[in-house]
Amino acid sequence: MMKMKRTISLLLSLLMLAALAACGSQPQTEPETEPEQTEAPQEQAAARAGELASPVLPEESLYTEIDKSGLDAFAAESLPIVFADLNGENRVYSPLNVYMALAMLAEVTDGDSRAQLLELLGEKDTDALRTEVKALFEASYRDEELLTTLPAASVWMRDDCNYKSGALQALAEYYFASAFSGTMGDPAYTAALHDWINERTNHLLEEQAEKLTLDSQTVLALVTTLYFKGRWAEAFSEEQTTQDVFHALSGDLQTDFMHKGMDMNYYRGERFAAIRLSMHGGAGMWLLLPDEDSSLQELIDSGEAAAFLADPEAAECTRYHVRISLPRFDVDSDLDLIPALQKLGVTDVFTSAADFSPLTEELPLSVSQIEHAARVKIDEEGCEAAAFTAIFVKNAAIADPLEEVEFTCDRPFFFAVTGDQGQLLFTGAVNTPNQ
Repeated sequence: MMKMKRTISLLLSLLMLAALAACGSQPQTEPETEPEQTEAPQEQAAARAGELASPVLPEESLYTEIDKSGLDAFAAESLPIVFADLNGENRVYSPLNVYMALAMLAEVTDGDSRAQLLELLGEKDTDALRTEVKALFEASYRDEELLTTLPAASVWMRDDCNYKSGALQALAEYYFASAFSGTMGDPAYTAALHDWINERTNHLLEEQAEKLTLDSQTVLALVTTLYFKGRWAEAFSEEQTTQDVFHALSGDLQTDFMHKGMDMNYYRGERFAAIRLSMHGGAGMWLLLPDEDSSLQELIDSGEAAAFLADPEAAECTRYHVRISLPRFDVDSDLDLIPALQKLGVTDVFTSAADFSPLTEELPLSVSQIEHAARVKIDEEGCEAAAFTAIFVKNAAIADPLEEVEFTCDRPFFFAVTGDQGQLLFTGAVNTPNQ
């Protein structure tokens, strides 16, 4: 079965490459559709976008031990940066979703641009990165009644630009990325992007997706999504849910708390306690509670939370009967990741020094936007969550048009003439010209 799937995947990749070879030299055609048939939403989006190929997704997920050292290292380094300066605000971040998006960006860059990304992603070269990302995708992919974990990836290209086939083939083969081609600046193409994201996140992030635009200056967009839905192995009873006080930084507030008691492992860190709520299918939710003489921000800034999540078994652990009181919550955020990535050492891709030669050498390109939106909500039955990361690559030689402003010297003004080192050669005040 796996051999057949690999064969089908290879054939689809070859079909995509054949279509890409015509990019820029032949007009793009809409995919054929069966007459007198109503298309599913994803088929409508594909038709508007000009879908070139779809990946062959894993049919089942068999447990195999994978090397996730790169993801763990990336999470440990990025968590304190992403969650810095919370100031009492909610924030949600998916390390896996962002990791996959940045790995795709590494595929289409080279030189220092790629080297900075590989260092952040904890891999020595693209071969090792491909191996880890593919293993992470296959191990994470679950589409079952009690546990759903659906990663997805896509490439959005402009139909008047030639792209090199090597990088696009790698994105299809190792990242399971669907490929789309369309007219940048066409509202229908942007609508197709929104539909693709919403369908793969169960419409949990519609408001955030609506902000994304494939404008006329966009050359490429790399987009990853992640959807999760899991049920507690031992559900909370709605009859035990009560109103209680949550002590927020902004003040106390009344909210619904779920309650249950169970025998489980209780972990202790230097400034926090932790438990893990199990879900069906082997998933789970870690809860880290700062000590009363500490704070959530201190726990994050110290790096202790990230270190614990990378290796929970290294922490002190005791078996207890734990009486759990947990508020229902529904939290989301929409983050611009560029400042965080710059602090983490990824800088070249945002400047004219960006090297996108594996993708195309027709235009000078740079990353103009990286948006990461995520949402997590829990209730008595379980947890539902979604995330997307969108990386927009634009022509670095073209800037957005600026607002106009009048500068009319029709009243007294001052001037200065400077030399080639900025030295002041002449200065003057003009009160009456030509006199």
